[in-house]
Amino acid sequence: MLPKGWKLGFRNKLLVASLLCLLLPASITLYISNSYTEHILRSQVIQNERRSLEQESMYISNLLSNLVLVSNYIQFDTGITRILKENWQRSKLQQPDPAQSVLQFSEVTRKLDNVTSMMEKTYVTVLTSDGQSYTNYALGSFDVKTLLLQPWMDKIRQQPVFDLYWAGVLNNYIPALAADSPQVLTIGRNLKLSSSSIYAYIIVSIDESRISQIFNDNQRGQETLLIGPDGAVIASRDKSLLDQPFALADKLETAGDSGFIDYNGEKYLLSSLELPYGKYRIVSLSPYLEAVRQISATHRWSTAVQIVSGAFFLLILVVLVRQFTKPVIRLDSVAARVELGELGIRSGVRGHDEIGRLGKSFDHMLDRVEKMIIQIKVEQAQKRKAELAMLQSQINPHFLFNILNSIRLRIMMKGDEENAELLFSLSRLLRMTIQQRDEYTTLHDELLIISSYVELLNFRQADEVTLETDCTSESLGIVLPRFLLQPVIENAYIHGLKQESGTIQIRTWTKEHRLSISIRDNGRGMDGPTLERLRAETGSSGLPEQDTQSAIRLAHIGLSNVYERLYLTYGADFQITIDSKSGEGTTFLFVLPEAIPDQGYERESGEHV
Repeated sequence: MLPKGWKLGFRNKLLVASLLCLLLPASITLYISNSYTEHILRSQVIQNERRSLEQESMYISNLLSNLVLVSNYIQFDTGITRILKENWQRSKLQQPDPAQSVLQFSEVTRKLDNVTSMMEKTYVTVLTSDGQSYTNYALGSFDVKTLLLQPWMDKIRQQPVFDLYWAGVLNNYIPALAADSPQVLTIGRNLKLSSSSIYAYIIVSIDESRISQIFNDNQRGQETLLIGPDGAVIASRDKSLLDQPFALADKLETAGDSGFIDYNGEKYLLSSLELPYGKYRIVSLSPYLEAVRQISATHRWSTAVQIVSGAFFLLILVVLVRQFTKPVIRLDSVAARVELGELGIRSGVRGHDEIGRLGKSFDHMLDRVEKMIIQIKVEQAQKRKAELAMLQSQINPHFLFNILNSIRLRIMMKGDEENAELLFSLSRLLRMTIQQRDEYTTLHDELLIISSYVELLNFRQADEVTLETDCTSESLGIVLPRFLLQPVIENAYIHGLKQESGTIQIRTWTKEHRLSISIRDNGRGMDGPTLERLRAETGSSGLPEQDTQSAIRLAHIGLSNVYERLYLTYGADFQITIDSKSGEGTTFLFVLPEAIPDQGYERESGEHV
C-alpha cells in the first residue's frame, strides 16, 4: 500500500509495474541460466531446426498460395473473363468501343485491387493476346505489350488450360519498380476459348525480397535458401547465389529431410522441406557446433523455472495493468459511442491522477457540446419556420393555384396550347416554391423546377435558351437542398448568356457514394479577377467574409447563399469548383455526399420517386 496522501501518476504506475513484472523475472531467469553448464542434445538440435524450417515454410507457402489464389480468382471470375473475351472479339472484328473499354478497364482494375489489397505487395498483370492490359500498379512509361516478347511467355502459351507456369525469379519487368525490387518471383497462365485460342494471359509476381527477408532473422552462421525444381537458388540472404546451382544438391539425397554432413572440414546440419507449390524446396544449413551452443544441459529446469516465474509475474502484470487502465478503457468506450452520435453518455471517470482529471474534463466538454447543439437546433428551427411562414403569408397558395388552373383550362379550351403550357409551368414552379414545406427534395424534382424556370425565361425574352440535361438514372433519386440549382441557372442566364440565346447543359453522375452536378453555359465567360471574386463569393476559395444572416434572407438569395446552405447541410464534406474563360463559357461543378447527414427525409405522397 502506498502512504496516504501519496498520489502516484498514471505514467509512474505503469513504470513501476513494468519494472516489477519484467526486470525481476528477467533477472531471476538470467541468474538461473548462467548458473548451469549448457549441454546440447542432438535430437533437440534437429527438432529446433525442423521447427524453424516449418515456420519459414508456412510463410513462404502462404506467399505462393496468394499467387495461386489471385490467378485462380481472375480465371474463374465471370465478370473479368467476360470483359477479356469481349475485348478480344472486338479487336478481332476491329470494332473498338472506347466508352465501353474505359468502363470495363475500371471494373477489372478495381477487382484486381480488391483481391490483392489484403495481401503482401503483389503485382498482377492481365494481358490480352492483342496487347490490351489491366494491372494493379501504375504503368508510367512502361509498355505492357513488351511482355509478349519475353522468352518465358512462350512457355506460358504452351501450358494446358488450367496449369500454372512457375517462371521462378526474373528480373523485374516493371521499370518503375525495378529500383526497389530488382527481382520478382513470377507465375503465369493462359486463358483459352473452347477453340483453344488464347485470348488473355495472367502474370502474377511478388518481390523476391519478401521471401528472402525471412532468412535475415536466422541465427548466426545459418544459411537458408529456397531451391527451384531445377536445383537453382530462388531466394537467399546472399544475392550472389540467386539463379546459381545449389552447391550441396547431391548431399540432399544422402541427408534426407534432416541430417549431418561434412562440408569444408566442418560438420553441418542440413535440413530440407518440400513446399506444396511449384516443386520448390526450402533448405537450411547450420554449423553443428553453433547449434549445439544454443541449448543448455539444464534446458528442462530452465524452461520450467521460466514458465512458472513468467506466469506468476505475468499474472501480476495483467492484474495491475487492468486495474490502472480501466479508466482509459472506459474513456475509449465512451468516446467511440460519442462518435456514433450518443452525446448523452458520460464516462463518470474521476480521480486525483491525470486520467481522473481527463475524464472530468471530457464529461464537462460533452455537457457544453450537447447544450450548444440543442441551442443551434432551436435557432435553426426557429429561423426556418420564420422564413416559411413569411413565404406562406404572402399569398394563399390554394387560391392562387386554383385561379391559375382555371385560366389554363380556359386557354386550352380556346386552342392556345402554347400559353396553356406556359401557365402550367408557372403553376408548377409556384407550387414547388410556395407550397413545399420540405427543405430537401430529389434531384428529379429540382430538375422539374429548372425546366419550368427556363420555359418561363424563354417566354419573357425574345432570345431562346436551350436547356440540355444528361443525368444518370441512379442520381435522380438522390436528395439535396431545395432550390440549389436555380441561382446557378439564373446566374448563367444573366451574366453568362447576357439574357441572350444560348445553351445551358446540366450533367449529373455518381461515383464512390458522391453526387456530381455539372452546370455549363456557352456564354461569354469571365476574366481572371472576376472569376476569383465569384469563387470567393461562393466559397470556392474559402469561407466568404460576409454577413451570413443577410446573405440568406429571401430577398438576397444568390450564389453565396448556395454555398452557405451547402455548408449548413453538409459541413465541410462538399466541393464547389468554378472554371471559366473569356469567350468560352462557365462551368459550375458541385460534388456532394449521396446522403444528407442526420436528416430523415421522407417524400410527401404524390411526389415523384
